[in-house]
Order: sequence, then C-alpha cells, then structure tokens
Amino acid sequence: MGKTLRLMIDILPHKHSKVLKYEGDHPSRILKIVPPLLLKIFRVTSTNLFEDDFRWDRSGEPIEFFAMWRIRDKKDARTACWTKIKILGTQNSKDKKGRMTIHIHPYMITQFPYSNFLDKFFYRTYSYFFYGNQRRRYREREIILVERLENDIREEFGIVKREHRGRMR
Repeated sequence: MGKTLRLMIDILPHKHSKVLKYEGDHPSRILKIVPPLLLKIFRVTSTNLFEDDFRWDRSGEPIEFFAMWRIRDKKDARTACWTKIKILGTQNSKDKKGRMTIHIHPYMITQFPYSNFLDKFFYRTYSYFFYGNQRRRYREREIILVERLENDIREEFGIVKREHRGRMR
C-alpha cells in the first residue's frame, strides 16, 4: 500500500491569515455574500466550495453567528490551493447593528504518492529543484485572488484599509 508525501505551506507571507473587522449595520448579510463571491473570484464550480460550519445562536441578545467555508482551487494533479473563510459575529435583532470578524486563511497542499524511500527522496528532490518554481507561481496567483476577495468584502461593508505604521529602530 502506498503512502503520500504531503507538502503544505501558508500562502500569505509573514502571517497565518488576514483579519477584517466590521462594526455597523447588518453584519450578518456577509453570510449570503461569501459563497457566491468565492465562486466568482476563484472561478470554480460549487463542488469545490465546502461549508464546514454554520451556526446561529438566538438564545440571547445580541444574536451570535458563526460560519466557516473552504474553497479548493485545484491547480494540477498534485497541487491544490485552499482558502478558508471564518466569520464570527453578533447582531442586535431589533436595530440590526452589530460587529463581525472575518479570517481569511489561504494555504497550498501538494501531494506525491510514493511506495518506498527512493520514491520519497525522488519527489522531495523534484519538488525542491523543479516543481518549486511552479508552486511559487501558484502561490503568487493565489495571493492576487485573496486580495481580490478581501477588497470585495471591504468594498461591500465600507471597511477602510489601515496602513501599518511601525517604529523604525
């Protein structure tokens, strides 16, 4: 029985995910916006969109909601880019005001089947010296798509992008 060499990397440089915060009118409308937006931006069929979790807690005020989706952007026979969207928020049932936090986490998985240590060594070497350039191109393309997703969400909700101002030492 064969085994699989699995290489996984986070696509965003220096961080695990992008985080967007919103406070204002009707934040729960994001739940209807995200699935079609993902399909449009990543140009994949609905069979590549997975709704991992979807919850509403109406037991108290404000109403709490949580949702998580993953979208698979298959690049070739070995590599697929995944983007996970996690949304956590609250909304008042009367005036529809609330807040939410959106986490966007893109990552890439490459898999090589192997049956012995020579195959494994060959695939590691092949991945490092030859296939690595292709994986970098996939990563660059995925960064563009994630930025487009972030910008569309920011535009829909009027979320201003803040510039990071750090101290130079």
